[in-house]
Amino acid sequence: MIKWTIHLALIIVHCLVFLLFNLLFTKNASLLDYINITFYMGAFYLTIGLLLYVISKKFFDITALSFRKVFAKVNKQKKWQSNFEEYQLPSDRVNTNWVNFFSIQGGALLAIMFILLILYY
Repeated sequence: MIKWTIHLALIIVHCLVFLLFNLLFTKNASLLDYINITFYMGAFYLTIGLLLYVISKKFFDITALSFRKVFAKVNKQKKWQSNFEEYQLPSDRVNTNWVNFFSIQGGALLAIMFILLILYY
């Protein structure tokens, strides 16, 4: 329950910041400009969330291991396996909390944008 209240509070903060951007950076503050700003930021957040989701599901781990094999300096005993164990894989570096944050925020901002777009037309 606490997570959802935090997400709701952040969505409200995002909407207020977008309203401030709309008032400061546009000549005629209109609903269409607010919809555009909300779309750009919602799409940006959702894209980051989807990218982090793909990385967290171990999609790029094989690619990272292959690049490490190609660019590693192999010693005479061919013990390149020990060099790979000291580096983290890309999926190990991604925190699932960030995946949830960007996905929920981006989805909510795009939902708000669609609601405002329906009201506009």
